[in-house]
Amino acid sequence: MAEAEFQHSEAFLQWIWENLLFEFTSLKTNCGKPVRIIDPGKANATDGPDFRHAVIEIDGIKWHGDVEIHVKGSDWSAHHHQKDLNFNAVILHVVANEKSRPVSTENGSTPFTLNLLHYLPEKLRLFLRSFAYPSELPCVSGLSFISKDAFKRQIEKAHVEYFEKKSNDFLRFYDPELLPSKAWRQALILSCWDGLGISHNREAMRETAKRLLASWDGASIDQGISLAWDIAGLGASSSEISWNMKSVRPANHPKRRVYEAVKLSYQILNEPFQHLLSLESLDVWSDWMEEASLSKSSRMKILYGTVYLPSLYMLGNLYAHQRLCENVLSEWKRLKTPIPSSLLRKFNSLNLDTGIYRRKLGAVHQLKSYCKPVRCSECFVLKKAIES
Repeated sequence: MAEAEFQHSEAFLQWIWENLLFEFTSLKTNCGKPVRIIDPGKANATDGPDFRHAVIEIDGIKWHGDVEIHVKGSDWSAHHHQKDLNFNAVILHVVANEKSRPVSTENGSTPFTLNLLHYLPEKLRLFLRSFAYPSELPCVSGLSFISKDAFKRQIEKAHVEYFEKKSNDFLRFYDPELLPSKAWRQALILSCWDGLGISHNREAMRETAKRLLASWDGASIDQGISLAWDIAGLGASSSEISWNMKSVRPANHPKRRVYEAVKLSYQILNEPFQHLLSLESLDVWSDWMEEASLSKSSRMKILYGTVYLPSLYMLGNLYAHQRLCENVLSEWKRLKTPIPSSLLRKFNSLNLDTGIYRRKLGAVHQLKSYCKPVRCSECFVLKKAIES
């Protein structure tokens, strides 16, 4: 296997080592010593070697120590490990290229070097080679077998991760200097305006909302709409707020989105706070849609999942309301949301049941956070295919 064929990151090689996804019954060091892995070690998330407390038998002698992983053997010296006391207990240097010279530690020891390229299974080799011929998804051309169960499990994992991300996004708008109830309402309003601005005018919508909240008490919808249009420069007055009108459809025009955002903000500002803390708060969003005469469009349904549910979850955390947090998380896990088919078209080539991902917001997160950046080593699909 040529050196150039391993085109993944060091993290990917670490994953291969940690999960023993290679032929480990006939391993030999670069100098020809037989290797038996008793324990690959525990992944190290801090400074120092990648794996701690490994147990490796080399040429019949059992070694206890650390393992360091590099794609290129030369990275040992490039990272100055030979001068670092943290690497004195390294017993094995694992690499994925042919040209690897012997290395040494600060205390003068010389860890053995093992080149994993010779021991990668054929399924993994085929997958790695597929990166020279990129397709819509790395696994389409690189894997002959894709497990439906593994794919479903991965989408569920991505779905939960996406909820965590959206909850953290909500905190970006939370002002800890305000009273908790006011800070929460304001964060929810800013999050809704931000969501209604996707994809062309998020910043302009957020800026309009900030200025509106500073001068509107929420007592009158008509006053709020008039004030917001003036702030935004969408009425008779001009404004320094810049709007992107290019390729904006009528349904997504800033004037309409501002109008919808004000009506939604009015509902948020005037909802009794105790009602929001109750277990019936999951139904409040639907009530707002009816009371504000807002259409239950795909955008509003997406906002329910990506903004309202995370906001309720953070509200439950803020007030130590465990039942509310549990209810919200359960609702998110079973949530079915209309997602534009154009966003998920890359999955079509997998020949899997579309019901697994078609209405799951986690599928969008899977594409953006796993498939696009090629984080295949963290995906259940690849591991299942290699192990099968």
